[in-house]
Amino acid sequence: MDEAAVRAGRIRGLRRQLRWSQERLAEEAGVSVTTIKKAESGRGEVTTTTLHAIARALGATTNDLYTERAHVPVLAAEPSQHGMARLRAAVAPPVGISGVPLAAGVSGPVDLTAIDAATTRVEMAYRDDRYDDVAEALPDVIALAHRAVAELDTADAYRTRSRALQMAGRFLTQVRQLDLAMTALHAAIRDASQAGDLTLAAVAVNGQGWALTRQGRLSECEELCTATADEVEPRLSTATTDELAAWGNLLFRASAAAVRNNRHDRAGELLRVASAAASALGREHDSWATFGPLTVALKSAEYQLIGGKPDLTLRTAERLPDVREVAGSTTGRNPATVEANAVPNEGRA
Repeated sequence: MDEAAVRAGRIRGLRRQLRWSQERLAEEAGVSVTTIKKAESGRGEVTTTTLHAIARALGATTNDLYTERAHVPVLAAEPSQHGMARLRAAVAPPVGISGVPLAAGVSGPVDLTAIDAATTRVEMAYRDDRYDDVAEALPDVIALAHRAVAELDTADAYRTRSRALQMAGRFLTQVRQLDLAMTALHAAIRDASQAGDLTLAAVAVNGQGWALTRQGRLSECEELCTATADEVEPRLSTATTDELAAWGNLLFRASAAAVRNNRHDRAGELLRVASAAASALGREHDSWATFGPLTVALKSAEYQLIGGKPDLTLRTAERLPDVREVAGSTTGRNPATVEANAVPNEGRA
């Protein structure tokens, strides 16, 4: 199948996943219906700028339009309204005069290890696109974390709640409940700061950057992530993998916002600094999103494409590192799926 046919099928398939008409996609992308029909037919020339606008409207990256197996969010698989109502109550619970959130419906001893394990299970369900399972499990996890903070008031308790709230922010951004996502992420950042864990706070700021991008607040995302990266910049010779990944991902997020905001020179500058963190890591690593040498190299090629420089895209692609040399993220994910989640389900807006 030739490139134009693959691209046409991808655009058509993504549009149908969203249950949009061609007219709706044209409106969201700011192009004519005729242009959408041309793009979906695979006949005639479609400019890179137009393809970028279509990809952004579909919540995908431009690269996703050129591959039959690119991983994309299954946005049609949104959770039930009942599940969302429970999650809303957990993320933004009633607060009494003492300022302590009401942890309704939970009982038993507080066990931070069990809460952390439950958060990890939710993350695995999220990665498998089992959104109803995520919406069902998260409210109880967050309620238990609220109770842990109220009863223990320790750094570990705040850290545990921050992780649970970050997972909520991640999921809510994915299903486009953006205001509630921001509420969860703001609370997660406060908890991580209270715990004295700046790396964990930086990961939550990165998530906030994704939510801002999905709201079209590109300049704010770039400014926030750049400023935070400056605050948490580690010493490369002594930094942990978590510190390097958190720093690099912030620069990566800022770069993604800049390129979508047509600030290509600035995006390139940020990506070059991010590549220093990726080189120091030496392999792909997961925090909020996958980050490492392969991710940076792939995005460099995509940015050249978005900037209307297909010749540089091809040259950059020729220099891509061997997947086998840089794969093996700390969560053990299949290296073949690394790029699929590079700005993961996250950032495709």
